[in-house]
Amino acid sequence: MTPASPLPSPGAARLPRAARTAALLLALGAAALPAHAQQGTSAPASVSTRAGDAAASALARRIEAVVDRAPFDRAHWGIAVWDPSTGEPIYRRDADRHFVPASNLKLVVSAAAAHLLGPDFRYRTTVYAGGPVQGGELRGDVVLFGRGDPTISGRYFASATAVLDSLADALYRRGVRRVAGVTADESHFDATHLREDWERYDLLWWYAAPVGALGFNDNSIDFRVEPGAQPGEAARVTGSPPSAFWQLENRARTVARGRPQTLDFERVPGTNRILAYGEIPRGAAASTEYVAVVDPARVVGTVFREALERRGIRVDRAEVRVVSDPAQSRAAGAPVLAEHVSPPLPQVIGPILGSSQNWFAELLVKTLGREMKGEGSWSAGLAVEREFLEQVVGIDSVAFVLRDGSGLSSGNLVTPEMLVKLLAWARTAPRGALLRDALPVSGRSGSLKSRLVDLPGRVAAKTGYIGNVDSLSGYATLADGRVVVFSVIANASGLPSSRMKGAIDDVVRAIASYGR
Repeated sequence: MTPASPLPSPGAARLPRAARTAALLLALGAAALPAHAQQGTSAPASVSTRAGDAAASALARRIEAVVDRAPFDRAHWGIAVWDPSTGEPIYRRDADRHFVPASNLKLVVSAAAAHLLGPDFRYRTTVYAGGPVQGGELRGDVVLFGRGDPTISGRYFASATAVLDSLADALYRRGVRRVAGVTADESHFDATHLREDWERYDLLWWYAAPVGALGFNDNSIDFRVEPGAQPGEAARVTGSPPSAFWQLENRARTVARGRPQTLDFERVPGTNRILAYGEIPRGAAASTEYVAVVDPARVVGTVFREALERRGIRVDRAEVRVVSDPAQSRAAGAPVLAEHVSPPLPQVIGPILGSSQNWFAELLVKTLGREMKGEGSWSAGLAVEREFLEQVVGIDSVAFVLRDGSGLSSGNLVTPEMLVKLLAWARTAPRGALLRDALPVSGRSGSLKSRLVDLPGRVAAKTGYIGNVDSLSGYATLADGRVVVFSVIANASGLPSSRMKGAIDDVVRAIASYGR
């Protein structure tokens, strides 16, 4: 769906990126749904409430007043509301049917990691000596060995390069003044960096960044965009972190106030050469776009080489070597020169659930595969998730289809009841707090900070969105202090996500009023 090549000409007529993204995501969502959903028809909904419960009947009426009114009645709704104190459903609407969950799928990898890895789990990134150190000279390469740490960024440290600078400082303190070169070893995970069913358009952006054992700065380049001083001048586009691993060709121009903003980005396929093109009106506010990198191990190795050189360590060979095959890795048994240890697991799960960071979720899938099965791959990690859901939580395998960890793939399928069972498990599981404490909270934090502000602190839930998919699953505190578990998923609406979020929030308001 993305233009493959060549790069568009400066004068090519293009929609603004936000508009193209919405259109592409809508197409993606529609393509994943059954034929009757794409045609706008709907099968009869299967609805049930807790027998003999007048409050449940009232809840059903409130929910159906939202989802059965136009235009929301054209969407496919899956809703499950449970009373965790009894383990019984309060309200079900197609709760055992498959739906595309979008980012609600992140609940699975977060729960599995919390249970299997525990709160003290940390990543290690190690610098090994590829030869003897004599008289300040390393007679070989420094080997930067990654194990999938997603926290090497300005999100956790003073700058995007702070961790790599610190490792360079450690080498300098050990007396190293010259090295033959830098080897970037990503063999702890497999070398499949992208899912085959992610859309090509998405691969340009941070939310579909490549997933390998070595990465930093969310595997993205941060481009700050603002207009020039006068119409006709080049737009101001500056990338961070500054490094030789990327190159920018800026064809974007400043135009008069009031003109539409069409500034956009493209990449020369297979490279980190980026083109900025289009127009930005004078007076437009500055913004930042996050463009995913390619060849992430080489990127990190390049930035590490630059950190060594800044610190005064000579690097004889400019080209970074990349090791992806474990059989070619020389890290095992090599002397350790320096090591960085990440923050603990709760600080990794935090961005996954709080701000819906896809890259963190995918790295955590591969981490589960490596830690539990000795293979840092999607296939191994997803197998660990399936076993966790079936054997630990007690969910039947027919209730889900897992394609990735983030929910970006439209091939993921879950039932609302499956998500409710998972959330109910997390309420009482010894390590379930790692998931619960990371959820966005209505009117207060994360992706719910500006939603359900009339229920401040009473809803803790994971949001989700891709084209034609909107979801929200979590916990709602009732007026009397009791907690219910819910999952609300809407597919095939054909409506803007902003409208669907409003309808979902109305459903959750109805849930929060249960018993009144």
